[in-house]
Amino acid sequence: MTLKSIPDLRFLAAALGRNLKRRVTYIAYKLPPSSKFRVFTIPKRSGGTRTIQAPRIALLSLQRSVRLLLERDYSPRVNVHGFVPGHGRSIVSNAEKHVLKKWVLNIDLENYFGSIHFGRIAGRLQSKPYGYTPEIAKFVAHIARYPTQALIDGKIQDSSVLMTGGALSPLLANIVSDKLDSEIARFCSQLGCTYTRYADDITISSNRNKFPGKIARLEDPEDHRSVVLSEAFLDLIEGNGFAVNHAKTRLLPRSFGQEVTGLVVNKKVNVPRSFIRQIRAMLHDWETNGYAAAQIRHFSKFRPNRGRLDAHEAKHFQWVVRGKIEFVRNVKGSTDQTFQTLARKYNSLTSGGKITIPIVETNRIIEEAVWYLVNENKVVTTGTCFAIEGSKYITCAHCIGPNMTVTPKSAPKFPVSVKALKQDRVNDLATLDLSALLPAHTPKGMLKLASIAEVGALKVGDKVQIAGFPGNLNEEAVTISEATITRFSKTTLDGSIPASNNVMVLDGGTFSGMSGGPVLFKGKVVGVVVRGPNDDDPNEKCEAVFSTLILPLI
Repeated sequence: MTLKSIPDLRFLAAALGRNLKRRVTYIAYKLPPSSKFRVFTIPKRSGGTRTIQAPRIALLSLQRSVRLLLERDYSPRVNVHGFVPGHGRSIVSNAEKHVLKKWVLNIDLENYFGSIHFGRIAGRLQSKPYGYTPEIAKFVAHIARYPTQALIDGKIQDSSVLMTGGALSPLLANIVSDKLDSEIARFCSQLGCTYTRYADDITISSNRNKFPGKIARLEDPEDHRSVVLSEAFLDLIEGNGFAVNHAKTRLLPRSFGQEVTGLVVNKKVNVPRSFIRQIRAMLHDWETNGYAAAQIRHFSKFRPNRGRLDAHEAKHFQWVVRGKIEFVRNVKGSTDQTFQTLARKYNSLTSGGKITIPIVETNRIIEEAVWYLVNENKVVTTGTCFAIEGSKYITCAHCIGPNMTVTPKSAPKFPVSVKALKQDRVNDLATLDLSALLPAHTPKGMLKLASIAEVGALKVGDKVQIAGFPGNLNEEAVTISEATITRFSKTTLDGSIPASNNVMVLDGGTFSGMSGGPVLFKGKVVGVVVRGPNDDDPNEKCEAVFSTLILPLI
């Protein structure tokens, strides 16, 4: 059910459920203002104060329930990255659109929520694509608004605007800004520029040698805050009922530190260096002077007047540090060395929950997931096995034998007994039972099997990775090499099914002992090494069966 399908308040009240059914009209129209919202100020980072109008519990509950219905009717434009949950949008996705650009223009919309009044909301919700009935559109606008006064035609008159702390406000602001987004995006596209908006932050970037004067120019080339927006561009903004905070407008070339919603975009999306230095200083203070002293210093010197609501203010120093490190992960990724270094230092200091540092780089996963296999069938023979997601362990059927052991990555001096679960002698594959493995010794990373479609897309000339333990040289270090697919064969393996194209032939990369090791393409397992050279020549051709043949065994 969506708001578009609801004709009046009676049906809306029923749609909102038992808890609100009889209270919708009362909360919206009869509840006194003091019971509807509270008003307070918080300090701005840049100085001054910001007024917050926050709904009290009854109105907040109603707003949240209506928002769930409204979200079903809302489809955000590709240019919008703020307040669009479920669409993979964030300050990171917003910044990504402006990486490696010669020019970046930052514009701040002044008094963004305060410029969106009751009439604009109700009118927009009655027009396409929403088409709400007047009663529903005005009801939504009413429960989202805060009564105020405005100077209209020289007279002070009662008015109402989006409340700054309301649950509906961000979504309604995006809906009302839709025409603005459409017109600016079209205007910028004609000039070869990229446009995005995150709440009240507008960003426009260009790869032209000179930024298009039809949008903006620098009055003083040495002062990147001396931005003059063109009349045509200002008309777009002001014609849609918004105003520009000229004090925050800036136009920066690539030779300067370009930022978009607080993130650096000169070469890639990155956090500012000052942010990393701050985290390092906090960790150093914690390590050098102790947790208590570091906490007191941080909250007394650096934390006051940060423009946050009390409910969202961290109360413990370690939460602040961890939050900053997790933000670095969100921007730079789990594989980033800076994130991992900060996370390891945090983990060494905290006595509470540790930051998870997952194994995500392909080579590191291989090192964790590929193990050394030994069996004692008349003579000691060696091979390789590997773990795939779901804690399944794969090897070759010809590597199976009595008294088998594997060597866990985390305990190389303590081999673990293992036995075969299932075998496919035709395709030379087997799964292993590692129930004797201690939880502490399970792989920290497991490989992913490629899908049937991904395996089917392989072609001659594709380069793959091969991993295993060659010739019993060192059971503690896996060998990772590269090979090229030279052909596909239907009958290479003895006993293979002629109609089954089950083998890929590689131009080398294996040594004796790597049987049972994985073959990977783009980080996923596409095959299992089943036959390699009988000597130690890595250039001799080897064969692998497709990983899709593992599926019946697992």
